[in-house]
Amino acid sequence: MAIAVSAASTACGDNSPVSVPTSTLPGQQPSPTEVAPTVPEYTTDLDLNDEEKKAVDGALVAFDGFIESINSAYSGQFQAAEKFPEFASGEALSSITGEAKSIESGEAVFEGEIQPLSVQVSNVESASGEKVPNKVVVLFCVDTTQWSLTEAGQEPTANPDGQVTMEHQIKRSGDKWKVEKQSLWERAC
Repeated sequence: MAIAVSAASTACGDNSPVSVPTSTLPGQQPSPTEVAPTVPEYTTDLDLNDEEKKAVDGALVAFDGFIESINSAYSGQFQAAEKFPEFASGEALSSITGEAKSIESGEAVFEGEIQPLSVQVSNVESASGEKVPNKVVVLFCVDTTQWSLTEAGQEPTANPDGQVTMEHQIKRSGDKWKVEKQSLWERAC
């Protein structure tokens, strides 16, 4: 560093110090249309302690980011799929990555938007012997008549299930929460 400053100061006629930039690249700015994930409104029958509330908040931010990144990527903003690993892992990541690739390649068509109608925290778990929770189970109601993912050239199903309850298992790895598994919980809400 002294060499850089020294060389820079010899370039000035008055030998005054010259700042050396640490980066010539502008900081990464969020896209004007990009919204940071938040904790969605939710219900629970659980009596959550402070650690569990903190875990639920972290898990729900991941859940919100998961849904938002899916909606963006599936609706044609394919670069949003690069954010999938921020919010998903395991089976969930594999599933949404495959679906996004199918849409991008034209093998499948996505229409509409996935919007949770209600969110319920059904379980908060800690690993054996741990006090800090590492898993949150979220059930959410979604109306399948509001979106479709269909093989290219096919018509969307004439009888979508309507309102269904999905289960997302969200796990903490280090300080990050990610949706690890998603499944149909019940064909009703």
